[in-house]
Amino acid sequence: MKRVIPLVFIFLVLFSFVRLSAVKEYKLVPKRDKNTTMRVAFVSSPARFPDQILLSRGIKMMESKNLKVIKGRSCSVYLSDQEKARELEEAFANPEVDFIIASRGGHGSFRLLEYLDWERIKQNPKPIVGYSDITALLLAIHFKTGIITYHGPMVTVELDNDEKSLENMLAVLNGEKVIHFAGEREAIVPGKMTGRLIVGNLSLFKTLQGTEYFGSLKDAILVLEDVGESRESIERMVWGIANLEEYEELRGIIFAGFTNIRNADFEEIIEILKSLFSDSPFPVWIGLPVFHGDFPKLTLPVGAWVSIDMEKGVIEILDDPLLNN
Repeated sequence: MKRVIPLVFIFLVLFSFVRLSAVKEYKLVPKRDKNTTMRVAFVSSPARFPDQILLSRGIKMMESKNLKVIKGRSCSVYLSDQEKARELEEAFANPEVDFIIASRGGHGSFRLLEYLDWERIKQNPKPIVGYSDITALLLAIHFKTGIITYHGPMVTVELDNDEKSLENMLAVLNGEKVIHFAGEREAIVPGKMTGRLIVGNLSLFKTLQGTEYFGSLKDAILVLEDVGESRESIERMVWGIANLEEYEELRGIIFAGFTNIRNADFEEIIEILKSLFSDSPFPVWIGLPVFHGDFPKLTLPVGAWVSIDMEKGVIEILDDPLLNN
């Protein structure tokens, strides 16, 4: 009997430790200290190889904001998808790196997904920033790990000459909770929105749907954009949005913008959107400065809870109700 009691005690202690560890693991991204400042950026090229002159300019712009920039091998050497995936994991695991930013989009970041070690990324949560083709990484990392990712500017696309986009990004990464924006916007169904922000390129959004790299859209506010698509392809993809299985569980949709449309102008796309979404049970808007084009971009947290007032041009980043923050 004297030996049984210690064994039972040890079992209970171990059981409690496992339970506590599981609880801590769930809260992947704890509240950041307001005084925390992003200081070290890792530049990665998970999609296409970057223009070296633009890359140099972008890095200099970042360094002008007192950022230390670590340039990944993928920015200077052509790597395989497996090698790019390893580099990305190592950037997450590197304690000296505060955030990761893509050099550019292009094509191919979705090919890294099958090679990523999701548990390693999950155990080392930190922001990753990009858009366009990088949507595949932003959505997959969020849905597979729970980490908040960031739809924002890229080094050779905006940061080589757009200081405002860089300032917008750093403000959000450093804890800014209120984002103000301007620009033309139009309500298909007016109203304010509160929900979980899911932002990305429409084509990549549709590519990931139905795969293990995509998750629930319950309570989501979708913010979608695209570039270089035809009228027909845009119509097919937005029809798919209007017929989502979880459509009634959405909290809102914003079609940020469509640029370089083949065989149509934007007014024709607006008419398609109105025909599909004018009866939506939640707000639907057109216009938000997070799409392809030569203008200062907002940085938006993918997976975060937000309140959006499109009429006033204000996005407020909220605490996540699911984590009781």
